[in-house]
Amino acid sequence: MSVGEPGSSGSPAIVAFCAAVLQSSAQSREDREGLIAEDKVHVDGDTVRRVMGRHSNSVHTLLVHLSGAGFGNAPRFLGIDDSGREVLSYIAGRAGDYPMQAPVQSLAAMDSALAILRRLHDLTTGFLMPDGHARHSVPGASGEVICHWDAAPYNFVFDGTRAAGLIDFDEAGPGRRIDDLAYFAYRFAPLTSTENLYDGGWPAGIDRFGRLARIFELYPDPRAEQLPDLIVDRLGAMRNAITARRPSMDPPDAAEADRHLEIYRRDQQYIEDQREEILNAVRTRFQGR
Repeated sequence: MSVGEPGSSGSPAIVAFCAAVLQSSAQSREDREGLIAEDKVHVDGDTVRRVMGRHSNSVHTLLVHLSGAGFGNAPRFLGIDDSGREVLSYIAGRAGDYPMQAPVQSLAAMDSALAILRRLHDLTTGFLMPDGHARHSVPGASGEVICHWDAAPYNFVFDGTRAAGLIDFDEAGPGRRIDDLAYFAYRFAPLTSTENLYDGGWPAGIDRFGRLARIFELYPDPRAEQLPDLIVDRLGAMRNAITARRPSMDPPDAAEADRHLEIYRRDQQYIEDQREEILNAVRTRFQGR
């Protein structure tokens, strides 16, 4: 995952996302300044300079729109430097990378992150990103709002227990509120198998269904009952994309890919096994926004 700004199986958006999943991202400012392992990101004072990607121009338009709308929780697009890199404002704080520290696991952190996500959606209702944005083939998806498409703890910046910003908008594109909410719930409840709790640093006794109910109490959506299918389908697309890339990976990356494939397989099974518990948690929480 990059620092400071930021489908169907095998789609470019999913493939790019899964490539990012297989990289580690930095947490502290010092770590983020040292993340420049591939010379793609550079922290320079209060700015971040990043190599441009295929979605960058469209994302810049989104960031300009958000800044103009008073959304202070995303990096601001400041221009292009002499090396052709995008220049973004730096959001101070600590990313919620895995394994997460206790403040990031708190209800206050989850609540404040969810408030940021909801405001992103509210401010992009009817907004059209120009051609070049990431496209995610999700059955039934429409251009209801602009979704982040990876609203997980590692893409939020935290100041203690308060989410201060949302970064990495590279996969942003049209979608429904529930599409972002489903992945947010998967990562923040978390709706992950007991064997996989260690990956996020979650304690064994975490109240997953209580946290899930709270997400949909704070941000109701009448399509909440689609949650299990949306998450299972998303994880399936991610597994397929990783599998497609695996033959070209070197041994260390292939081993990491295998680890993620098993994590997502176990999580899919967990969600299927706990379908009724998940639905019970959200069933009374979708009375409209």
